Amino acid sequence: MALTLDTENSTATLTMAEEGKFNPDSLAAFNAALDKVVEDSSVTLLLITGRDKNFSQGLDLEFLDSAEPEAAIGFVKDCMHMVARLLQFPVPVVSVINGHAFGLGFMIAIASDYSVMCADKGFMCLPEIDLGMTLEAGMNALVTGKLQGRVLRDALLTGKRFGGDEAAQAGIVDAATTVDQLMARAEELAQPMRGKDRKTLSGLKADIHHPILSVIEQPVAL
Repeated sequence: MALTLDTENSTATLTMAEEGKFNPDSLAAFNAALDKVVEDSSVTLLLITGRDKNFSQGLDLEFLDSAEPEAAIGFVKDCMHMVARLLQFPVPVVSVINGHAFGLGFMIAIASDYSVMCADKGFMCLPEIDLGMTLEAGMNALVTGKLQGRVLRDALLTGKRFGGDEAAQAGIVDAATTVDQLMARAEELAQPMRGKDRKTLSGLKADIHHPILSVIEQPVAL
């Protein structure tokens, strides 16, 4: 099933496709959905979620392996520009982590204003250490800006898989709850930020995240 965007009672829900893997087509669809939310002034909250057992499996490795090196590097940069949009989005963004969040999926979650994860389904993981991959500069800025200390060490250098309760205890997500309570908890978390002036909210987010955004926006060195 393809990515969908549904709006009801001023809440936009972006549901990623199938495994939530990012390739040029799925990234374009994701960005188009973000555009629609920005264009709809009635929306005061964006929820991002996945399907079945996956929130997002991250980058589509089959696409990356088949792409020319320059194209692959450029695509990863494009993905981080999408993350940069989330970091300064004009309405509150909540990642509703219904299942596995790996790699870029993990990064989307920590780039959101709030995140809530299913307590007994799925794992969050940065698998790069086990894939023989290092992080692109913007990815590194995001991860090191959002995670600290032992949590950063375990996530990035061991590829640890965090279940919902452990992710909440580690501060990676704001809360963990049962699958039937995910959406309600997401709206509850975002309530204090809802209805704020869009321009002001986006500007303050950009200021808070300036160290990360400045790295993401640097030109690609080929």
